[in-house]
Amino acid sequence: MTNSRLVGKLKRLIDTLNTDRTNYVASFAYGSVVFPQKDRTSSNSLIDLIIIVRNPVEWHLKNVSENPNHYNFVVRNYAQKYQSSSLEAFHSRIPGPKVYYNPFIEWSDPLDNTKLSLKYGVVSLDSLLTDLCDWSHLYLAGRLQKPVLWIPNESDFSSPQVYDDKLCASQNKNLLASISYSILQNYPKNFPLNEYDLFYTISSISYTGDWRMIIGEDRQKVRRLVSGESRLSEFRSLYNNALDSLQLYGFSLKPSSKFNHCENELHWFKPCNNESENIFQLLKNIPDHICLLSVQEIRNHNPNDARTFLSNLSHTDRNQRLQNTLCNIVRKSSLHQTSLGLLSAGPKRSLQYALAKLNKMFASLGLTKWS
Repeated sequence: MTNSRLVGKLKRLIDTLNTDRTNYVASFAYGSVVFPQKDRTSSNSLIDLIIIVRNPVEWHLKNVSENPNHYNFVVRNYAQKYQSSSLEAFHSRIPGPKVYYNPFIEWSDPLDNTKLSLKYGVVSLDSLLTDLCDWSHLYLAGRLQKPVLWIPNESDFSSPQVYDDKLCASQNKNLLASISYSILQNYPKNFPLNEYDLFYTISSISYTGDWRMIIGEDRQKVRRLVSGESRLSEFRSLYNNALDSLQLYGFSLKPSSKFNHCENELHWFKPCNNESENIFQLLKNIPDHICLLSVQEIRNHNPNDARTFLSNLSHTDRNQRLQNTLCNIVRKSSLHQTSLGLLSAGPKRSLQYALAKLNKMFASLGLTKWS
């Protein structure tokens, strides 16, 4: 199925989920069905869909009445018994990324009666903006560091610009921080840095520390995300503006110098009279929260003091500190999100989802075939 056709189907799906358009902000799809991955089939995979709303509790209260079969019995019963104020209080106390998923949804397109199998998650705009700007959970921020398919409202442009100015600005910060982190992790030993390694490091951010990568996930997932010319092209398109940013002045992508090599390379062309100052400028693109957590020695909670400290460390020490910080954040958020997933999906769907994930892991190890 082409992406343009899939977009049309997903637009019709979203219209059937909740008729209150004042609460709806944006949505995007991702996964191997949307972006086919090298060396694996996706015929039985679910389409992953994220719906961004202003008030998730109000959205779910309407949606559970319109599509009750999407929710497990406990959630349906809870939604009927309690008022929105008590549900709001419950939602505010949930730790982690707070993305409520309904998996294994079968939807029939009224236009041509074709069926889609999907998993859709709902998140508040405020929670998403915080994650994009601060890397508080690196959950959806991590997802949006990789290509996704934005589902437009009225416009033909599939990007966050058509929805919300804050969402667009926050995503730009997220992309700039991702590239800066990748440069810091690879500089100077891997320079000039080829596109594959640049985007591989970016794609690894949200998986480093994720407990699901230990058991129940495709072991080659990150490699598949960036392998193949079509995938590299999608990453180029996503990061084109970020690479031209003034905050990355000094770095430039240009054709590889290697013979018969189609990838581009990231080169450093700004004179390095003061390397620590150059590193500091890259660290300014990394969220304050991350820099402070990476430097326990700074007691005044000044993020620029933390950046100065980091810029004067060895490359190995600085990179390890940043990596450990992200690893801890991802580990916590993946555990929190898994716990919420067990609640939202219910025991039957949770078991079904776990078995599907285990099958992915076994297939990636060559023990079974992709299904």
